[in-house]
Amino acid sequence: MLKKVKVTVKHEDCWTSQVQFTARTLNLQVYPNKDYLRSRITIDTANRSVINEMNRCKGILKINKIIPNQNKMLIDFLNIYKGSIAGILYDYEVLILKNEIVDRKEKWTFVAPRLSVREIVNEIKGIAKVEDVKSEDYTLNGISLTDMEKRVLSLALSFGYLDYPKRSRTEDLAKLLNISKVTFLYHLRSAEKKILSFYLNSLDE
Repeated sequence: MLKKVKVTVKHEDCWTSQVQFTARTLNLQVYPNKDYLRSRITIDTANRSVINEMNRCKGILKINKIIPNQNKMLIDFLNIYKGSIAGILYDYEVLILKNEIVDRKEKWTFVAPRLSVREIVNEIKGIAKVEDVKSEDYTLNGISLTDMEKRVLSLALSFGYLDYPKRSRTEDLAKLLNISKVTFLYHLRSAEKKILSFYLNSLDE
């Protein structure tokens, strides 16, 4: 059974506890072998003085890009992987639904197997103060995949096709299902579109 988990933490050794603004993570890329994360966040201010504030924060390695947008800014930056909440969640291969920084606290929403939730939360407690944990059953009732979409997606996941770099070839997986390469890609893209649409809509709930 899958659980949707919401965790609020105060992470004293992270940049998130050292800034005044509210932020929302748009994208995370992890590079554990290089010990850094690439984060893209939006912040609720257009005051560029916050960049100096971030540059002084422990854990931030480099600010790559700043894009002003009306009364907000998009910031693309690198921060340390080791000792981060994102690193823990990545190591457990959870599905991260949402991450916000509010009042110097990190608010994470993710999906994980029920039997892993306690272990994940205990791992987070090892590096940060966990102030609140809520969990509920998580189902994908809003997604209706065809049998072929399910088979294609399952095969792609099992054979590392969705990894980077890919660990299998399109034509090889298509042969396993006795379909053409074009048909395989059609069903895979269709399944991905349905899942991504469901996920993006869930962010507005």
